[in-house]
Amino acid sequence: MIADYHIHTNMCRHAEGGAREYVERAAELGMREMGFADHLPFLGGWEPLHDLTDDWAMPQDELDDYVTLVLELAREYAGDLRIALGIEADFIPETIEHTAAVLEQYPFEYVIGSVHIVGDRFGFDHPEMEGRLAEYGLDRIHLESLDLARQAAETGLFDVAGHLDHAAKFGPPGDEEAVAAAASAALRAVAAAGMALEINTGGLRKDIGRPFPAPVLLAEARGLGIPLVLGSDAHRPGDVGHGFDHAAGLARAAGYAALRSIASGGEEPLP
Repeated sequence: MIADYHIHTNMCRHAEGGAREYVERAAELGMREMGFADHLPFLGGWEPLHDLTDDWAMPQDELDDYVTLVLELAREYAGDLRIALGIEADFIPETIEHTAAVLEQYPFEYVIGSVHIVGDRFGFDHPEMEGRLAEYGLDRIHLESLDLARQAAETGLFDVAGHLDHAAKFGPPGDEEAVAAAASAALRAVAAAGMALEINTGGLRKDIGRPFPAPVLLAEARGLGIPLVLGSDAHRPGDVGHGFDHAAGLARAAGYAALRSIASGGEEPLP
């Protein structure tokens, strides 16, 4: 089965199940490879503006434990499937130097660059912020998150662009032309950086009912020569590999014949 490179654990404080349960689920599905990508902690004393609960990411003093756990599981299950050590890092301009320094300290095989926070420390993706979305402005969230994705790619720190049009889960933009232009700019930056683009099937478990990014952006990514990886954004063991047949179909429809392999650095044919 296609490798799943976007898997969280209960260490992030908002997922269920320990890391071993996710590995067992991947093995049950017949995956030959999987990757953990739990949330990088907030760094340098930075926090979102609003008073959120502490369920966004693991504390920084637990990052060593996370890395050790994944590496130990990788050794234990080496005969059954390959487990890659990854991390999902929010692009936060104010702490990018801290992020770069921490990423250098650990043997991460890949880093997913994602945007969950826009503007003046507004954590738009946190469930507690749902009531503030209209006040902030949905178009503003679309545009700012895509521009941050572009900036993230331009840093050269990230290997995978995570759930690129994530703001779409809250609704379509009013100014579709401006948002399309911002998405195109982000994709061009991803291509220039040599990054992969994630098809994130977490959207299939949301009201939007489709993976991220939209099919039109997948087609644009294909035209730019951007490779793909698949990620379920699993927050429960049962999420692992969810919707991958659907995602593979979208990839083929966009003109892709293969997916990038983190293990080999090459490509694996789409099943």
